[in-house]
Amino acid sequence: MALTRRIHPTRFGQAHVRSQDGGGRPLVLLHPSPRSGDMWEPLQARLTRPTIAPDRLGYGYSDAPPWALSLEQYARSTIDALDAAGVAAPFDVLGVGVGSLEAIELAQQLDGRVRRVAVVGVPLFTPQEQQRQMEKYSEQPLRPALEGGHLIGGWRGCYAYRAPPYDLATVHRRFLDLALAANPGAALRAAGGYPIERKLRSLKQPLIVFAPRDEILEQTTRVKPLLKPDGVYVDLPDLGFDPFDLATERMADLIRQYLGD
Repeated sequence: MALTRRIHPTRFGQAHVRSQDGGGRPLVLLHPSPRSGDMWEPLQARLTRPTIAPDRLGYGYSDAPPWALSLEQYARSTIDALDAAGVAAPFDVLGVGVGSLEAIELAQQLDGRVRRVAVVGVPLFTPQEQQRQMEKYSEQPLRPALEGGHLIGGWRGCYAYRAPPYDLATVHRRFLDLALAANPGAALRAAGGYPIERKLRSLKQPLIVFAPRDEILEQTTRVKPLLKPDGVYVDLPDLGFDPFDLATERMADLIRQYLGD
């Protein structure tokens, strides 16, 4: 099955989308920031169901939005792209980091069109943490410097929270995503203003939470008391950062186990 790449219109700009054909219910894949849909290609190659991986506006090869969007507006633009791509309902959605919040918002806005929601890491911040998030990511463009220092700083930032040995190919892909982003912190800033706890309480679809040992594990564990009887919390103590890059087959197995085909 060949991966296809297309550009689809949305109300806030054109979105670049990677799709892989297959049988069964579609699975929409939503990346963290400042990554892009490129991170999903190894997983897409291992699944037999249809998969759709958009680049969030302002990331990858999608247009930068005309102004700073809210998380709800990011989700709305993703819905526009899915509609333009003809994604059949009902479908499942899987998100990581900011993509986790967008997955939850997608389910809120589409209601009956989304069957299950799976998330990897949930930034369930306290009000104080949300404020720091808003301040930290208000402006984070990779501004070009004549001597190229911005490239060194950006490259070193791609090692953040990670310990050797490094997979340099993975680091390089993260760096390219950073360099392509119009404002790497834009979606993270939007996440800081998202009322995640209220949204979780009103979520109608079953929620599957995958919890690797990443930088937001503490925030992810706060989801446990908010899970409904049909929700599942999957502790992954043997996995850390970048599980879809470094443990692709394991994550594919987990998706098949909890989301089916």
